[in-house]
Amino acid sequence: MPLMPGTPPLPDGRGRAIAHFDERAAAAEAADVLGSEPPVEVPEQDWSTAWRAHHKTMRVGPRSWVVPPWEKAPEGVVVRIDPGMAFGTGSHPTTSLCLERCDELLGERPGADLLDVGTGSGVIALLAKKLGAARVAGTENDAVALDAARAGAALNEVSGIEWVLTEDPASVPGQFAIVIANILLNTLEELAPAIAAKVAPRGVLVLSGLLAPQGDAAAKAYAAQGLREIARKERENWIRLELSK
Repeated sequence: MPLMPGTPPLPDGRGRAIAHFDERAAAAEAADVLGSEPPVEVPEQDWSTAWRAHHKTMRVGPRSWVVPPWEKAPEGVVVRIDPGMAFGTGSHPTTSLCLERCDELLGERPGADLLDVGTGSGVIALLAKKLGAARVAGTENDAVALDAARAGAALNEVSGIEWVLTEDPASVPGQFAIVIANILLNTLEELAPAIAAKVAPRGVLVLSGLLAPQGDAAAKAYAAQGLREIARKERENWIRLELSK
């Protein structure tokens, strides 16, 4: 895993635990007890608002943007996401790759149905609905994340999305012309039969949450379910796969 920005390099085989103290003396005492590096002083600031600097308006597709609630919306299709506990502000390469393809596919297939597996903040499902998808469903195994997705729908004044609390995508009725799953490789492999079953004939499956070297393993898992890889795209060492049924 990459080091936190601004932290010094580590010798091979060493790890780092990071803790925050209000007083330097307490930090120095803890560092001495643990035999760790000397404390680094960080200027005090209002962290309740400083984090906003990391969340900016992002263009995520040919027609679409993800915008935090405190920024002015640009022209186009806009999804407002209030960064919270659920994954999916659009800034991570896997999310941006999926949002980009969501926009493109709904341009190619206007009014298509879309299933978002592991919806997190709901940003992909929300974008799909705003881009005119007919039926949109988002599954999630985390009730807190699903609450965040519902809050995002209210923030965007979007209704009609089926939010489903489940660990099994197969529990969602019907099939979809577009299925997007932005989750980790081990879960994509485990859920391959269930996810593949949700893709309609001649439908498209978009997979991400994958590091570039994991692409072949994901493609193999879904080839076993009758899906053929038709494209892949890499961004910052993360990858998006597209498969056809």
